[in-house]
Amino acid sequence: MNTKISRRTALAGGFGLAMAGFMADVAAAAEAAPEKCWKYVKLDPAKVAQAAYDAFGANGCMYGAVKGAISVFAETTTCPNDKAAAQSFPFFAFRYGRGGCAKLKEICGAINGAVLFMSCFVEDFAEIPALAKKLADWAAETELPTFVPADDKYPDFLKVKAGGITCAVMGKAWMSAATDEQKKIVGERCKRHTASIMGKAVEILNEFYAG
Repeated sequence: MNTKISRRTALAGGFGLAMAGFMADVAAAAEAAPEKCWKYVKLDPAKVAQAAYDAFGANGCMYGAVKGAISVFAETTTCPNDKAAAQSFPFFAFRYGRGGCAKLKEICGAINGAVLFMSCFVEDFAEIPALAKKLADWAAETELPTFVPADDKYPDFLKVKAGGITCAVMGKAWMSAATDEQKKIVGERCKRHTASIMGKAVEILNEFYAG
């Protein structure tokens, strides 16, 4: 039996062992690596809408839209990293969307929050304008609010088509059609409006990922 090993053979053997060790390390690292955060899972639009309605509170439309949707996502996802990320989300920051961006009466805070929610999951920015437009077109041309809460204290709630997506246009359209009694519950209109927008946004996202 020849016990002599050439330098080339030794080097080749050493290289092979080194590569084997490297590949084992890569495999181990890949197995241990955390899953990518913000992986979308199909959500129930009705459940999200109700959650947005419930979350509205004193912080308004954008806050309610984002908190409601992400809270339902956190309950639905099975990824621990996504649960942790969602639970630590800075919802409080989204008070600014109230009143059409800090009361500037510009873009509707619910639409703003809905597009933000979409952007958490859609990586390619080129896709986001199309999704936002689909939501905005629906919001402008639909008689809102479409949402009816589980505990409906106001049956036959007034619905109005605004023809635009700013807080000023949408709010004015509803107020112009409302009776004096209905104007007293304009806050309820804002809550239902937010829920309607967020429910539709989730419906659009579900369709996007299904396709």
